[in-house]
Amino acid sequence: MPLHGEYEPSATSWVRDQVAQYEATDGEEGGTFLDLPVIILTTMGVKSGKVRKMPLMRVEYEGSYAVAASNGGADTHPSWYHNVVSHPRVEVQDHAVKQDMLARELRGEEKAEWWKRADAAYPSFVEYRAGTGRDIPLFLLEPVTDNG
Repeated sequence: MPLHGEYEPSATSWVRDQVAQYEATDGEEGGTFLDLPVIILTTMGVKSGKVRKMPLMRVEYEGSYAVAASNGGADTHPSWYHNVVSHPRVEVQDHAVKQDMLARELRGEEKAEWWKRADAAYPSFVEYRAGTGRDIPLFLLEPVTDNG
């Protein structure tokens, strides 16, 4: 069951524009960042209660996705991080395909394994981790297999 509610576009113009382009063209336009593929992550806002959308680097393996709360290497988590922690039921759009997913934060060896995949998909993640004092959270998004 997809997330329902009022959609509040990002206050950041490039995010708002990229999401609109991506959704209008199923990722044919707005489907990349620095020539690398992205997905659209849809979350429920923890403060606003509104549907929020964010383009994030595409890190897919065997039908699951990883999303890095890197915030471009900043020392603070991105706002969507708090949405996912509070409401782990999310939606992923990968080109024309939309899927309900359940997010969980990765730890230990599983996190290290997914970082290898994420670094291969977007090499700047290595620099982001090296340049910040925080441990960048990495979430695994797995398909929801029930109707709940």
